[in-house]
Amino acid sequence: MSSLDPTRSLPPLKSFSLTHILYDPTHPLSIPLTLLSLTPIFLFVSYLTLLIFTRRLTIVFLALGSLSNETLNLVLKRIWRADRPWKGHGEVGEGYGMPSSHTQAAAFLVAWSIGYALTSERRYTQGTKASGRLALVRTVRKGIWVFGVVLWSILVAYSRWHLHYHSPVQILAGYSVGLLAGSTYFFLTEYLPLYHPTSLPGRIRGGLDYVWRGIGGVGGWQLGGAEGGWGEGWLLGSGSDAQGPSIEISGARIKKRA
Repeated sequence: MSSLDPTRSLPPLKSFSLTHILYDPTHPLSIPLTLLSLTPIFLFVSYLTLLIFTRRLTIVFLALGSLSNETLNLVLKRIWRADRPWKGHGEVGEGYGMPSSHTQAAAFLVAWSIGYALTSERRYTQGTKASGRLALVRTVRKGIWVFGVVLWSILVAYSRWHLHYHSPVQILAGYSVGLLAGSTYFFLTEYLPLYHPTSLPGRIRGGLDYVWRGIGGVGGWQLGGAEGGWGEGWLLGSGSDAQGPSIEISGARIKKRA
């Protein structure tokens, strides 16, 4: 019998709660805030896009960190077992509500992004500080970036309250946990390897960097600037075995291929 037979009864169906959000259609901000509430999930699409086109190991670590942060949220929810604010209205969120996972995801990226902005000079200029107008432009650019990501995270947090999915305490808990998790993760996976390459995290990152470049990824610490292609790494040379001399342009090291 066909699975589309109208005489058959449907099995019990369940909504995919990760992207299923209810909102008040009479409120003018409900739809914008609903879309904002979904942006932490859209981030993983952005990570995949960046990974395909830039092939940066830093993106891999960022995505893994975000996944680890989600796992931490699930663990904390099962430890605290706090109900959502509208108990008895199961359609407004499923499972436990402490801490808010969307808010925690946004705060994680805030902490990571601020760390990335504060270490950008070291990443792109090999420790050489810019001066004059160039320094001003970079400072303003970083300020705009940090302000934007903080504002975005606050709006995400507010959306979880406006849509009745979390209480203020659950939202604050999620934001606090996210900031702590994001800063700790950045310190271990980015700051220590960048500033202390001989430390244990630095040695691990260096080894992974070599393997990543070998399969065609791009090493280093930047977010952009793809070279070569997937599968070309060790064929063209990577790491200390890279072929051809390197040149320095505006503080960035570029490999010349023979």
